[in-house]
Amino acid sequence: MKKQKNSNVHTFKTGAIRDSQEGKECYIETISWTAMKRYAQYMTGKKAKYGAGNFKRGIYDISYEQSMVRHVQKYLSNKHEMGSVEVDEDHLSAILFNVFGLIHNEEMRKKYEDYAKEQ
Repeated sequence: MKKQKNSNVHTFKTGAIRDSQEGKECYIETISWTAMKRYAQYMTGKKAKYGAGNFKRGIYDISYEQSMVRHVQKYLSNKHEMGSVEVDEDHLSAILFNVFGLIHNEEMRKKYEDYAKEQ
């Protein structure tokens, strides 16, 4: 694949052309698909209790933050102090859920003024 002069287009040996990937997000090489699978399993398991996409309805930041800190405490207690707090819960995925929720809220506030008023 070669880049054409003075352009953001690549030409393949086959003659096909395509926009450059330069400056675009790279999901393939920047995400652990093993971790993503575990997180998806966690979220799928929670779907029966909370419903699909429940977080998109708007959970306040403070709720995410409080939950995140509780899961961090449980994870670290279990790992470093031989704890046995909710050992069947995937605390790392729960932490990730809360972090993703906070990121989701930040991005939604950038897009929608009314969303910010609700948070």
